[in-house]
Amino acid sequence: MKTIYKVLYPLGYEEHEVADDFPVLLPFVAVLPLELENPQSQFFNFTENKWEEAITQDYSEKIELLENISTGLQAENERLAETVALQDTQLTDTQLALAEVYEMSVPLSKEV
Repeated sequence: MKTIYKVLYPLGYEEHEVADDFPVLLPFVAVLPLELENPQSQFFNFTENKWEEAITQDYSEKIELLENISTGLQAENERLAETVALQDTQLTDTQLALAEVYEMSVPLSKEV
């Protein structure tokens, strides 16, 4: 008797005991699966004829980095908004001062 493995989609396998002369054809393979904590978290790579662990990528570090960038950008935007408001006030004050200077330098027209 020999052990073969039925490849399940998308992950995992089923173990089968068969006669030694039993042909190993798709979806069965004779390659031993990886010894993992969760043996069903692997898939068979037919191109390379081997089992590979299905890895769920951990995006938590990238998410934390994006959150930090977002927080920094929000603080920067608030600072820029305050600066723009201050500059708008300064511009308005300057325009008023120029208008007063202009009014004082231009003689009043005499009405006839």
